[in-house]
Amino acid sequence: MRVLQVINSLTFRFILRYVIALVVSVFAVLSLLYTYLSYGYFTGLTDSINDELDTLQLVYRGQGINGLRQYVGDQISAPAGASFSYLLTSPEGDKLGGDLPSTPRYREFTEGWLAFQESLLHRGETSDVDFIARSRRLDTGLNALVAYNFAAVSESGAVVFGTLLWAMIATLILGIIGGFFAASFAMQRLEDFSQRLSRIVRENPAERMPMKGEEGYLREMSLVTNRMLDQMSQLMQGIKLVSDNIAHDLRTPLTRIRNHLNQLRDGLEPERQEAVDRVIEDCDDLLATFNALLRISTLESGSRSAPETRVDLGGLLADVVELYEPLAIDKGVELNLDVAGEHSVRGDNDLLFQLFANLVDNAIKYTPAGGVIAVRVGAGEVAAGHRIVVADNGPGIPVTDRKNVFRRFYRLEASRGKEPGHGLGLSLVMAIAHYHRGTVQLASNRPGLKVIVELP
Repeated sequence: MRVLQVINSLTFRFILRYVIALVVSVFAVLSLLYTYLSYGYFTGLTDSINDELDTLQLVYRGQGINGLRQYVGDQISAPAGASFSYLLTSPEGDKLGGDLPSTPRYREFTEGWLAFQESLLHRGETSDVDFIARSRRLDTGLNALVAYNFAAVSESGAVVFGTLLWAMIATLILGIIGGFFAASFAMQRLEDFSQRLSRIVRENPAERMPMKGEEGYLREMSLVTNRMLDQMSQLMQGIKLVSDNIAHDLRTPLTRIRNHLNQLRDGLEPERQEAVDRVIEDCDDLLATFNALLRISTLESGSRSAPETRVDLGGLLADVVELYEPLAIDKGVELNLDVAGEHSVRGDNDLLFQLFANLVDNAIKYTPAGGVIAVRVGAGEVAAGHRIVVADNGPGIPVTDRKNVFRRFYRLEASRGKEPGHGLGLSLVMAIAHYHRGTVQLASNRPGLKVIVELP
């Protein structure tokens, strides 16, 4: 799976395209260079053959046929090896000298150039040799043919093109391997960057991406990300400050209004007292919302001192279950408590009571009649930790909404307008858990919801 991710990555595809373009470009440049050098070589070769024919003409004029034979024989038997092969024939076509057969089967090209293949005995070995040749008629009708062994040139060309081909294949393979490791390294760095950013967003929004040791584009990404996190933090702080100020400023006048209504209620007729009671209940709901907001802000800001007292979880949860058991019975829901062993944590008794009270209250609220709610206490995954589970068999929370339900005022569409509440219960649960250095997780109870609280 990792290999496929690397191969499909943008970095690997970019490197692969670059390597292919580089290989094709180098091959084209070397081919053009080889063509240029070959052209220069054959130009020099034709000049050499023409010069040799001129030499044969001069030798024949000065020394006759015997001198010409002697010159050709010396060239053929030269210690360094024959550069050329020769054929001397009379006007009638009879062979007079040279190492070529008298009647080679050749192909003729433009400007008198010939090409043929012959089996020659050279230094005791017979081999098929490709020749390029040119003939000239000397004085008195004598014909002289000078040929050059073209096999060496063909072999050199095959070697050069073979080398180019293998070099291209090797470069492509090495480029693919190098591109794979380069892309894998880049993906690893990006994954580390993504994991750090996810941890910051999920666990500690005040943390920032590290800059030490980062270079290049990752350093630029870290700078931009930190600026973005700063802006988000300022916006969130602004929103929290506005909501806290509103809650703080409105709580006092709302409390006065409630007290005035309570005083007016005593002097009213019974019918009007019911209407005033409903207004007082609305005031109580608003005050509960404002108090929850202020308590969440206090816990999240860290202005509250750390808890120092020991709290017996078993006894605290027994009190919560005892408080909500009548409500569960009225709704036809079974509420059970299971405490395995002794569990004591350092914390605030009132805050922890509110945490589990909110969870049990939510479970009763959303569990249908005939359902079962289980509150279990056991050892946590961390050493010396404690796990508290509140599980019900109600409708549960979709996976896509499980992170959002901890946000302030967030409510599921299915429960909006049907169940009472202000969307701050789970926000307060999360704030209290974090205040006690704990965690809250949501899971499926198949059916229903399972809330898992881990406390150190």
